[in-house]
Amino acid sequence: MSLADFHEGRFPVAAGPGSSGGPEWRTEALSLASGQEVRNARWASSRRRWELVTAPLGPGSLVRLVDFFNARRGRLQGFRYRDPTAHTTARGGGSPGASDEILGYGDGEENVFSLIIGGGVSVKRILKPVAGSVLIGVNGVPALSGWTLNPATGDVMFDIAPPAGAEVTAGFEYDWPVRFDTDTLDISHDQLGSGRVVSLPLIELS
Repeated sequence: MSLADFHEGRFPVAAGPGSSGGPEWRTEALSLASGQEVRNARWASSRRRWELVTAPLGPGSLVRLVDFFNARRGRLQGFRYRDPTAHTTARGGGSPGASDEILGYGDGEENVFSLIIGGGVSVKRILKPVAGSVLIGVNGVPALSGWTLNPATGDVMFDIAPPAGAEVTAGFEYDWPVRFDTDTLDISHDQLGSGRVVSLPLIELS
């Protein structure tokens, strides 16, 4: 993802009822003459897509959406999107905790750790954490100081490298780096003075 083509602002309106989205994988499946099937994963991790629908928007919200779309110049520039179903490391709707995700283990030398989600199932690096939400732990103890976060990249830098074997963990909220997957913004004017978008595709940047 080119940071030069990314705007740190968040998509300005909420997704409405009827919106959809989720992870996508790219797999090649080849059927052999013997009847057996060979499958090959082309992507190392998933990529998310969304199809957004908005509720009716008043004049102010509608102007903000149009201005945001035009400022991004359609598909040209990326931005942050908060997925209502995937935006926190907390399980069950609670608040993030410093031990939610294992980032790695210290070796006494490395002092930069990247925020991730997914554990050992399907690790996904988080590039756009929400500033002020990140909690860090070392060996199960919250680290209240001694580290800094780059909210534009999701990297955590320790002042002193964690000791060898130390488990480094984190909890946080996050946005997804996305772009519009269209150069056209179609607005439906169902009511006088308001409008809504019935189909606005977004795609994750990687």
